Amino acid sequence: MFALMQISMAAGVFYTNDDVNFRSGPSIDSSVISTLISGSKIEVLEHGWSNVKYDGMEGFVRSDFLVISANGNSGFYVTTDTVNFRTGSSLESAVISTLHLATAVEVISHGWSQVSVNGSTGYVRSDFISSSASSSSSESQAADTTLKTNDGVNLRSGPSTEYSVLATLNANTNVRVLEHNPDGWSKVEHNGNTGYIRSDFLSVSGRSVELLEWSSVRNLIQYGTTIRVYDVGTGISFNIQCFSKGDHADVETLTKADSEAHLRTHGGVRTWNARPVWVTIADRTIAASLHGMPHDVSWVPDNDMDGHICLHFLGSTTSSTSASYKANLQNAVQEAWDAR
Repeated sequence: MFALMQISMAAGVFYTNDDVNFRSGPSIDSSVISTLISGSKIEVLEHGWSNVKYDGMEGFVRSDFLVISANGNSGFYVTTDTVNFRTGSSLESAVISTLHLATAVEVISHGWSQVSVNGSTGYVRSDFISSSASSSSSESQAADTTLKTNDGVNLRSGPSTEYSVLATLNANTNVRVLEHNPDGWSKVEHNGNTGYIRSDFLSVSGRSVELLEWSSVRNLIQYGTTIRVYDVGTGISFNIQCFSKGDHADVETLTKADSEAHLRTHGGVRTWNARPVWVTIADRTIAASLHGMPHDVSWVPDNDMDGHICLHFLGSTTSSTSASYKANLQNAVQEAWDAR
């Protein structure tokens, strides 16, 4: 569910993720047609919108992009992908900002989705449906990407040291990550075995992710050297090169394919919003952030990127006077570090 983009979630086959009333109208005051059990297959005709509060502002997001927050607090949800935060409940409404994957929001009121079940048309609460037959619990964050162990580690049958050991994996072993769980364990697959590994034993490079000040990182970056970027929210990777090291690193993608991958991490939209990323420089992987708006000078020809983008690390600065933009850049670095 988490990796789907907005355009692919307009309608189609979904499933209930809990028992829910199937009503004649979009309100709890509408009559109940029937009660659908968890896992019921439905056809979504039109998604609803939820009125939410984020960063002190009220607005609307598509309800199918929200799941209940793992902290269990009533009313608090997290976004399941990059999604626009709008002034109204319509795709025609102005965009206040773009929220990245796993952004926490407070839901003020839920939307309702118009659905069809066994030939009958009615409404269900949008937060009770998901695109898979399993529950869309926010206790896990879908990954389905390949990472490496950064030390010898046990693959266990459950998310705790109390569970049995299925295998002991050497450092630098590739595993396919199925879920990142907030309890500090990741569900992975290795050689046909599905089990759990401590999340802090995984990284994109097989080495521990570091949180380094920009003053240290700038000495590691060499002009024109290829840097591998891993977007921690989507699992998408691509290559960049650095051409300027001032208050931060000015970088560009190398090829059209790299530019396309970078754009996909931002939901196909050019935006100044920063994404949390891991960058591998030589043999070190470092938490960073990267926005999605090419601007000003461009160095690489024929890469479908008109301008360069800015790569930020802990303590890096920008000439922008916007306090919210500066905070967004550093918050994304922290999120990259927290996601290791």
